[in-house]
Amino acid sequence: MAFKTPHVSLVSFSVEIGARDTTNVMLIETDLHLNVRHPSYDAAAVERLTQAARAYLAGNADQVTQIRLVSNRSGQT
Repeated sequence: MAFKTPHVSLVSFSVEIGARDTTNVMLIETDLHLNVRHPSYDAAAVERLTQAARAYLAGNADQVTQIRLVSNRSGQT
């Protein structure tokens, strides 16, 4: 089942390999600003996206252990 929720433009999965362990990651590209100091930052929308991603993982992606949000908006620095 595909992960679909507002503010998401792309979802991909990756594997990060470290010296001691391997981590499965769900990468979510969003149109939300993620910089809390940006005037357009919407904490409630980011929280809704985070909760939707966690709920998706609970039912669909047993091995994924991390969620990474990446903004495609400018002005994040």
